[in-house]
Amino acid sequence: MKTTTIQSWKVGRAVPCPPSGIRAGANVTPPSCGGQRTARPTFAGGFTLVELLVVITVIGIIAAMVAGLSGLAARKKHDAVVTAEKNRYVLFISSYKSILGFFPPDNAANVNYAPGTPQYEQSTSMNSLIYELTGAPMTNNTSFLPYDGSPPIPGSVFSNFCGRGGIANSLPDEIHVLFQPLPSPKDYMTNSLGLKQLIVPLPLTGALNNLWHYDCSNPNRHNSSGFDLWAEYSAGSDTTGAPIIVTNGNWNLP
Repeated sequence: MKTTTIQSWKVGRAVPCPPSGIRAGANVTPPSCGGQRTARPTFAGGFTLVELLVVITVIGIIAAMVAGLSGLAARKKHDAVVTAEKNRYVLFISSYKSILGFFPPDNAANVNYAPGTPQYEQSTSMNSLIYELTGAPMTNNTSFLPYDGSPPIPGSVFSNFCGRGGIANSLPDEIHVLFQPLPSPKDYMTNSLGLKQLIVPLPLTGALNNLWHYDCSNPNRHNSSGFDLWAEYSAGSDTTGAPIIVTNGNWNLP
């Protein structure tokens, strides 16, 4: 006699005993005649290896997109911070020029180096902008008194630092305090000579102190009839791992 296989039983339904010659399917537990059958649990098939690889790839692409967007947002935030501070300094320097008739002197050694060389980068960061914009009265012994009341600075120190003997904005009856509000420790660092230098509020790869650069004397500057003021800071690294250095200068003001 031909044998028929029952593939499944409905759970919770009373079923009669199968007729003679019919056997229960392998996935059910035969009940007593007239009772209810209890189905064994069945499981759906899992993901294939290809499907898992596709899902992992999609997740990786999305993660890379999110990381790229977050990096771009951070870059724009940094640019906004530096640009705002740069515009403020440009306003101070322009006011200085309108009052005194000339731009704040820079490091006289600038003309000895070509723009872009390490020596030029170093010399342009060695400026006395913080003293020119706050005013530093000359004392009787040809020293200069900083705005914050710290000890007088001899003219020889300025000479060694920036190639000139002192501060232009130092005549006692013509002091012009243009830097408002006055610089706080977050705005500057003090170098080995005891002079203050304006710092950029963002880190620079390999530099302990990131300084503002200023140049008004080199004939090859970007603003040929004015001055260059710029900041440099790190913006991650490229595909080779090399650091990306951003230059934000007043020659590309928005």
